Amino acid sequence: MRIGWLESEIGKILEVELTEAEEAIAISDTHLGLKYKGRELSKSRELSEFLEKILGDNNVKLIVLLGDIFDFWSAKVGDIIRSAYDPVKVLVGSDKTIVYVAGNHDRIVSWIKLESSRGKGDIYTVPDFFILNVDGRKYLLLHGHQLDALFTRFKGLWKIQSYVYILSESLFSLPGPSEWMLAALSAGSFAFLLASITANNVLQEFILFLVSILLLSPLLVMLWRKLQDRIWYGLLEELNMKLSKSRLRGKSLRHLSVSKPLNRFLRSLESIPQIGRIDGVVLGHTHVPELLVEEGRVYANTGSWIENGHNSTCTFVRITSHMITLGKWENGRETKIHEASLPGS
Repeated sequence: MRIGWLESEIGKILEVELTEAEEAIAISDTHLGLKYKGRELSKSRELSEFLEKILGDNNVKLIVLLGDIFDFWSAKVGDIIRSAYDPVKVLVGSDKTIVYVAGNHDRIVSWIKLESSRGKGDIYTVPDFFILNVDGRKYLLLHGHQLDALFTRFKGLWKIQSYVYILSESLFSLPGPSEWMLAALSAGSFAFLLASITANNVLQEFILFLVSILLLSPLLVMLWRKLQDRIWYGLLEELNMKLSKSRLRGKSLRHLSVSKPLNRFLRSLESIPQIGRIDGVVLGHTHVPELLVEEGRVYANTGSWIENGHNSTCTFVRITSHMITLGKWENGRETKIHEASLPGS
């Protein structure tokens, strides 16, 4: 296995090259720590069992964590730590190379770089995507939220959620109800400031505006964390579905809302000389496990590892030099959902 960085017009791009005998496993959307009405949705026990099995496979040299592994969006830090403890404990003792591609729910991990003093078992984190070269075939691996109209319409504003999460968790860590007392005190100070101070010029108005944001932010952040699931999933996504059919969650790779932005993204990347032809794409985000081959290119979705009301959970993608397989971890063993020979193999 060879790991390097491609210098391109859009910056450095991670490229991992595997030999013919080496394999890669990709998983995504484990959402460790995610709960709904007090019930844990993430399949952390099954994930730990699967990882233990994979670590014993000598052919697997690369493990790809393809985004939304930790739910740094709505889950509490304590729940994330408890849910992630066993899977992380398994991975820590591994000598496999790990590439962690950040998703929209775990964006805050994209800046972390971990290198083992043993010279093996390193973890590489990338914010958007990387290139996997397997016996001369190039794969694009990304989480997939980059294609979602719900995010592209708001440009980069969705990234603010990561900072909101960090600030709100800091407030929630305060003892008792003191976080709400602090938020109320800060908002009260804002009201007093607004009533007692008059700005006489543009500079004073600007300073007053910044101070107002600072004083109101604790209350706004606390309210957002309490109501975000209702606002995000109950209002914004519903509104987006009514205004446009381009929402990705739950959509097949063949759906126009997925295929059109994906093809545009591919064309833009293939125009970069250092990348060139892309033979396959592996992504997550939609929570729909799928594998298809179209026009000489293979497409795969890793699915998810959370309860979703369907049987299609605990799924993964295995990539070899001649075959790509969509698999499922079920009842303590690996089963095959679908596989496809690579074009030209």
